[in-house]
Amino acid sequence: MKTFILKTTIFLFALFLGFDHAEAHRVNLFAWVEGDNVYVESTFSGGKKVKAGKIIVTDPQGNELVKGTTDGQGNFSFKVPKKTDLKIVLIAGTGHRAEWTIPVSEIEMPAAEKKQIQKKSPAVADILIGIGCILGLAGIAAYIRRRTKKA
Repeated sequence: MKTFILKTTIFLFALFLGFDHAEAHRVNLFAWVEGDNVYVESTFSGGKKVKAGKIIVTDPQGNELVKGTTDGQGNFSFKVPKKTDLKIVLIAGTGHRAEWTIPVSEIEMPAAEKKQIQKKSPAVADILIGIGCILGLAGIAAYIRRRTKKA
């Protein structure tokens, strides 16, 4: 009986230790294309930047195209080496690994289309329309509220 309790305790301890260990190995990787450059950002699950993480960029066949390391802010950038899907792999120490794939369609997109997709700041007319909608909804709510108080 003591052996069973001991084995169960060890198993549960190892199980809980394993959950904590698995969460610690999560790495976030994000990459995007601007013009002829690819930009990469990387962080650990707690938000800490990946410093000196190894970056390997390959094509779909696994041929290595670019190699490098992240800077002190977890960033890395490079020129597009080839018009193909790019697989970006981050290795940030033992068990810390993340991947990101940039499709060739994103690389080949003309500059004019990329500008349309990029987030634009709102125009003055958009801001005024938004304020007008808010005031209009507030007016309707006040009108309905006043009518319900009279009734």
